[in-house]
Amino acid sequence: MSQEIIQLRDKSDEFSRLRVRSALALMKQDEANVFQICPFLFHYHSPSLPGYVEGDVPTGISQFNPTQEHQTLAKQLFSVVPEPPVEKNEIIGLYAMGSTSSIGQCSESDFDIWICYSHTLGADRVALLNEKSWEITYWAESLGVELNFFLIPDNKFRVKNKASLSNESCGSSQHMLLLDEFYRTSLRVAGRRILWRQIPHEHEHDYDNYVKNLYDTGKINPDDWLDLGGLHRVPAEELFGATLWQLYKGIDNPYKATLKTILMEAYSWEYPNTELISTSYKKSFQEQDCYDEHLDPYCLMLEKVSHYLISINDLQRLELVRVCFYFKTEEMLSKPSYNESHAWRRTILKKLVKQWGWTASQIVDLDNRNNWKISEVKQANHLLLDALMLSYSNLIKFARVNDISESISAEDIGILSRKLYAAHETLPGKVDIINPNISPNLIEHDLSLIQIPEHRKNKAGWYLFNSTLDPFELASTPNLGYSPYLSKLVAWSYVNGLYDEDTTLHLYNQGSDLVDKNLNQFARDLYAVFPIYVPKASDKALSEPCAIKHLSIFLNVEKDPTRHWQDTEESELNQVDNVMAYGEHKESLIGSIDFIYRNSWNEVRTLHFNSQFSVVEALNTILSKMHQDASPSTNRPFLL
Repeated sequence: MSQEIIQLRDKSDEFSRLRVRSALALMKQDEANVFQICPFLFHYHSPSLPGYVEGDVPTGISQFNPTQEHQTLAKQLFSVVPEPPVEKNEIIGLYAMGSTSSIGQCSESDFDIWICYSHTLGADRVALLNEKSWEITYWAESLGVELNFFLIPDNKFRVKNKASLSNESCGSSQHMLLLDEFYRTSLRVAGRRILWRQIPHEHEHDYDNYVKNLYDTGKINPDDWLDLGGLHRVPAEELFGATLWQLYKGIDNPYKATLKTILMEAYSWEYPNTELISTSYKKSFQEQDCYDEHLDPYCLMLEKVSHYLISINDLQRLELVRVCFYFKTEEMLSKPSYNESHAWRRTILKKLVKQWGWTASQIVDLDNRNNWKISEVKQANHLLLDALMLSYSNLIKFARVNDISESISAEDIGILSRKLYAAHETLPGKVDIINPNISPNLIEHDLSLIQIPEHRKNKAGWYLFNSTLDPFELASTPNLGYSPYLSKLVAWSYVNGLYDEDTTLHLYNQGSDLVDKNLNQFARDLYAVFPIYVPKASDKALSEPCAIKHLSIFLNVEKDPTRHWQDTEESELNQVDNVMAYGEHKESLIGSIDFIYRNSWNEVRTLHFNSQFSVVEALNTILSKMHQDASPSTNRPFLL
């Protein structure tokens, strides 16, 4: 083995030990136990250990020798005696990737671990290894630890990608970019060292030939290394698919995804001469002797994105990605920290915010994010949505310029596009979600609904305010939303977390039949029967036309014929008569009809019927849009 490779190997080992210590210092005890015991669980296979399944499950991790610490932890967790030596090592290694050990590691970080194995391993045994990994995932989940395993054959990046889309997998939308992320973020948990880091960065363009020569001349032994191949040019199609995937992820966690989305945009901007972050990482790794922010995956990503945004003079999104980065670290610089394990992180952050010119008040406001209410959240959501949609617009331009074909599968494109459509498109009657993990609590003490009649200065309809009806308070409070009918505003308040059972609703009615009692009953019924937290829409649902799945029906909210009968006398017979032709004047008991429903794409929508044909129009809508799996128990009407 050449002296250069030996030196790089030793440096890599030293940096890995440093990163592992840093990662463990930020973990809770259960997280640290799971992270440390993982190699032990895959090295052995025993009924006394989590992950046991019947069959010839691959065992043994190459170059892994359980330490006394592993044995002690296994006895502590599982009360097992030390296992006998493994005869054959069939797993190349376990490698954590993502934010683990970086400045981006935080309380919400999960563990994404690659299980690398030889592509010659039989498919039936790979299936058993996959089954075992799921059993270990379930065990970790029982401890409150999110642990995701990905089985990676050693030839994965040398063959065509045929992976399918899932909540955790990007399907066919990423391939070489996934290897880029692995090389710049991976942390060896157990197993062989990663060869790519030891190969001189100036040989990236002829990586395979250079490595083959090392093998042929006996300078390195291929059985000593994990070799996933070099990083050749990323196709335009993959950049398109990767950006679409990050936009998809941004729906549920926009602060986390915005940085990665704009990274893909930066890569696309440089195409076809894209310089991947992993290339910069490798150069820094090989040329410097200390581990600092120039080797931290998240710092490198921020640097790449910042350079791009400055180059195109997009200062608004530049400020936003800085905020995204700051939030990802979960360090609150306005508050003192007495945890020495956080010192290096805070040192880097303080250096950055000084460069950015942030004021103390800005930092205090950001650190107060958990107390943000609707005005701050709406502003933040607007900035995030604008940034993501600009990335989407630039993505479409990139696709047109490069005449991108469908190398990402048509099915994956359809699912990703539908998810974006369902989350971001604004439509009449649709309830927009404005708090995707921005702030934990938006509950308001008071909400006021004010009706404006026709021929006034303001548009006729209903306006929502987070205040009482006190004139002085209203004068200084901007409205939160407008709708031509009331049910949409009530639904919006409830779905976005502004309304709960302790919220006081105030009504200023100018024309409808609604009264305070019925308004509060309407809101309480919606709170009681309409679910907010539901499973994500399945790929199958997103690949089909949307249909109503959860439906609540409210009668006579705004138009109530019975309100005008206070002084009338009805016979006993009429009290059980036809509701469509009730009483002496054959009057319909049904005035307005409001639907609040969730469809199979998980959109929440509202419909309002307020004409003489309300019943017919409402029935026609139900018959044409009802989902085949809708349950009668979740779709019964609620009458006021």
